[in-house]
Amino acid sequence: MSENKSPRPNSPEARDAASIIHPLTNLKTHLEQGPVVVAEGEGVWVTDIHGKKYIEGMSGLWCISLGYGQERLVAAAAEQMRRLPYYHLTNHKSHSPVIDLAEKLLEIAPVPMSKIWFANSGSEGNDSAVRIVWYYWTALGQPERRKLISHRQAYHGNTIAAASLSGMHYNHASFGLPLDGFLHITPPHHYRFADPGESEEDFASRLANDLDTLIQAEGPETVGAFFTEPVMGAGGVLGAPPPN
Repeated sequence: MSENKSPRPNSPEARDAASIIHPLTNLKTHLEQGPVVVAEGEGVWVTDIHGKKYIEGMSGLWCISLGYGQERLVAAAAEQMRRLPYYHLTNHKSHSPVIDLAEKLLEIAPVPMSKIWFANSGSEGNDSAVRIVWYYWTALGQPERRKLISHRQAYHGNTIAAASLSGMHYNHASFGLPLDGFLHITPPHHYRFADPGESEEDFASRLANDLDTLIQAEGPETVGAFFTEPVMGAGGVLGAPPPN
């Protein structure tokens, strides 16, 4: 969506470049050309401040799956903003909307779950999951179980632990990441990483064996968790292999 030209002085693009650090962005290039400033959205379309329309193929980075301009969501948000726009959950505090949502999420979860942890982003959620893993094993008297395994080319976020879980070079370069104890294995990308003539089923079995080999080599008593994506997004939009 970016156009390779310098922003006009005092324009929204120039003001942005002067005041905002953007994630996953080449900051030097951003100073030179500025951002696309989006003004409004409707359905699958967004429109920038100059009136140019774009199809929002990424659904607002996967946060707007129902599309823009959903009046029923606007009405629900406005009603809640009038009643109680925000309240925290720390120190035994709660409120009805968060209880209702937690119960609904547990009801529709694809596998049995007992509790919901709310976060403001996927990166924060995965950082919190890492903390919960370490907390869990420490509570069971096994604090040495701190190693975490994920795939190369996986994307789990941009905060410190989440970026360490991610298997992307751009998440690690210039940051001294991943942190110690974050381990990575071959991604489940049959097209790129299968041996010649290897079926998808055999490839999946080999990767499962590789994971077990890594756990045994590191010491099962030191491994806290394995993080994986049901569908690997940034690594190639890869679904799970067919079940045996």
